[in-house]
Amino acid sequence: MKIRRSVETVATSNADDAAYLALEDVARITDHLDDVRVVGGHMASLLLTAFPVAEAIVRRTADADAAISTSIAASGHIHRALTDAGYIDTSGNHYAKGPLEIDLLVPSGTNQFVKTEHGGRGFDAAPGLMRAFATEPILLDVGVMLTDGSRHEFVVRVPSVELAVSLKAYATTSRAVSKDLTDLYNLLSVANSYDSDQIGAWTLNGHLQGTRLDTGRILHNIADKARTSALIREARIPQERLVALIRRLVTDPR
Repeated sequence: MKIRRSVETVATSNADDAAYLALEDVARITDHLDDVRVVGGHMASLLLTAFPVAEAIVRRTADADAAISTSIAASGHIHRALTDAGYIDTSGNHYAKGPLEIDLLVPSGTNQFVKTEHGGRGFDAAPGLMRAFATEPILLDVGVMLTDGSRHEFVVRVPSVELAVSLKAYATTSRAVSKDLTDLYNLLSVANSYDSDQIGAWTLNGHLQGTRLDTGRILHNIADKARTSALIREARIPQERLVALIRRLVTDPR
């Protein structure tokens, strides 16, 4: 089932401008490629804008993260397109053009974040992306007003809300930053507020295996530790509501 939504947003700072311009470059360069998904902070914030909820905690992101298949990574196509567009590859998968920054990720063959190489270039490989590429994306028609008053329009592919939750759950296992918990709280709030067919299905409340099994374990571990979590306090997430969302929406597979 194809899901397409319109998103209208406004940049409120120079950092916002740079983040949205980088996202627009990703969209333009990859518009003809199916196996590309916008992930990271933009994924979470755009899904929240597409599916607004009253309980959301708004946050901003500074760069654009794009997940690409291993075959696209090996081809070198996006690397050439980015450098042709004026980006400098400051590391294997990180590109910068002035204040604009783009990170490219590839799927990990395990449930761990690993370093890998494709087409002679280094990449960060993230768990959960294989399933994201195997599932129909949500298409978002994005309209953004920058601080100079200019309007920019482009289309991006993002994972479904369930897959976005899985990707963000995995992220909490590789780093300890409050923004991942903020994104999880917002995405779970979306899942709680919309019918599953509106957000690309919701199966985390059924029998869990593979990526979904990992997600269930990670989320319930977060719920168990929520009361004493410094990161949840830092994110100013209502911890009781976060725990309730996890226990209501996600099977505990442990």
